[in-house]
Amino acid sequence: MTAKDRSDRFVFAALTGRLLGVAVFLLLLCIGFGTASPNFLTISNANTVALNGAILVVVACAEAIVVITRNYDLSVGSIVALSSYVGFDVVRLYPDAGAVLIVVPVLIGAACGVLNGFLVATCRLPSVIVTLGTMSVYRGLAFLYAGGHQIDPKDLPPWVASAVGGHVAGLSVLVLLGLAIAVLAALGLRYLSFGREIYAVGSNPEAAPFYGLRTDRVTFRAYVICGALTGLAGFLFGARVSYVVPYLAQGLELTALAAVVLGGISVLGGSGSVFGAALGALTIATIENGLVLVGATEFVRQFAYGAIIVLAVITDAVVQQRLRVLLRARRQRPAGAA
Repeated sequence: MTAKDRSDRFVFAALTGRLLGVAVFLLLLCIGFGTASPNFLTISNANTVALNGAILVVVACAEAIVVITRNYDLSVGSIVALSSYVGFDVVRLYPDAGAVLIVVPVLIGAACGVLNGFLVATCRLPSVIVTLGTMSVYRGLAFLYAGGHQIDPKDLPPWVASAVGGHVAGLSVLVLLGLAIAVLAALGLRYLSFGREIYAVGSNPEAAPFYGLRTDRVTFRAYVICGALTGLAGFLFGARVSYVVPYLAQGLELTALAAVVLGGISVLGGSGSVFGAALGALTIATIENGLVLVGATEFVRQFAYGAIIVLAVITDAVVQQRLRVLLRARRQRPAGAA
C-alpha cells in the first residue's frame, strides 16, 4: 500500500466518522465558557446542562430519523406544545390514573406524525412547506384548546414531578431516559430492517423501488416515529417546566435541526448517526447554557443557532464532495492494486 493509499483511507475514515470532531468541538466549548464564566465548570451547572440536553436529545433523535430520509420536520416545537398541554390537562382531569397517562402525549405526537407523513409521503408534498404549515396548525390547536389558561404544578399529581426529578444509582432519570432513547434509536436504525430501509431510501429514493422498498411507506413510518418521540419529549418538557402553556418550546424546531446537522447527519439524507444527533443536542445545550452565563442576549443565541446550521450544512457539503472524490478514485484504481 502506497503512502497515497494510506492517506486516502485515513481521510475517508475521518470524513465518515465525524463524532470525534463534534466531541472535540464540545470540549473546546467547555474550555472557552469555563474561562469566560467561573460558574460554568461546576457540578450544579453540569447537571443543568445534562437535564436540558436530555430533552433535546429525544427531539433531536426524532428529527434525525426524518432527516435521514431526505425530509424535514419543522413542526416538532408545536407538537411538543400541543402534546404537552393536552396530555397534562388529561393528567389534571384524571390524577388517579397514574403514569399510564404518559401514553396520551405520545399518541398525540404520533397523530401529528401521521398527518405530516400522509401529506409528505402519500400526497408527495415538500416536507419543508408541509411541516411549516402544520407548525402553525399544531400551535394554533394548542392555543385554542388552552383557551387562555395554563396548567399549574399544583394542579398535577406528585408522580409527574418525580417522573423526571428522580434518580437511579445517583443518575437523573431524565438523563438516563434521554440516553436510552438515543441507544434504542441507534440500534433500531442499524439492526432492524426498517432502520436499514430508512437509510436506503435516504441514500437513493429513486432507486429504492427497484429493491422492493416502498418509499412512501418508509417515509410515513419515519414521520410517525418522529411524532411519537416528540410527544414523549412533550411530556418530559412539561413535567420539568414550572407552568404548562401553549407557547411552550417555541423555536425548538430550529434548535433540534441545529443539533442534527451539527451531529453529522447529512441534509442530503442517507448518512449519519443518531449518536451524532444526541451529541449535537448536548453541544447545543452547552452553547445555550454558556451564552446565558456570559450574559448574551436572546438575539445572540438565535444568531448562534442559525450560524451553527449554516456552518454545519457547508461542512456537510464539503465532506460529501470529498467523499465522492475518494470513492471515484477507489473505483478507478486498478484491480490488482493494494
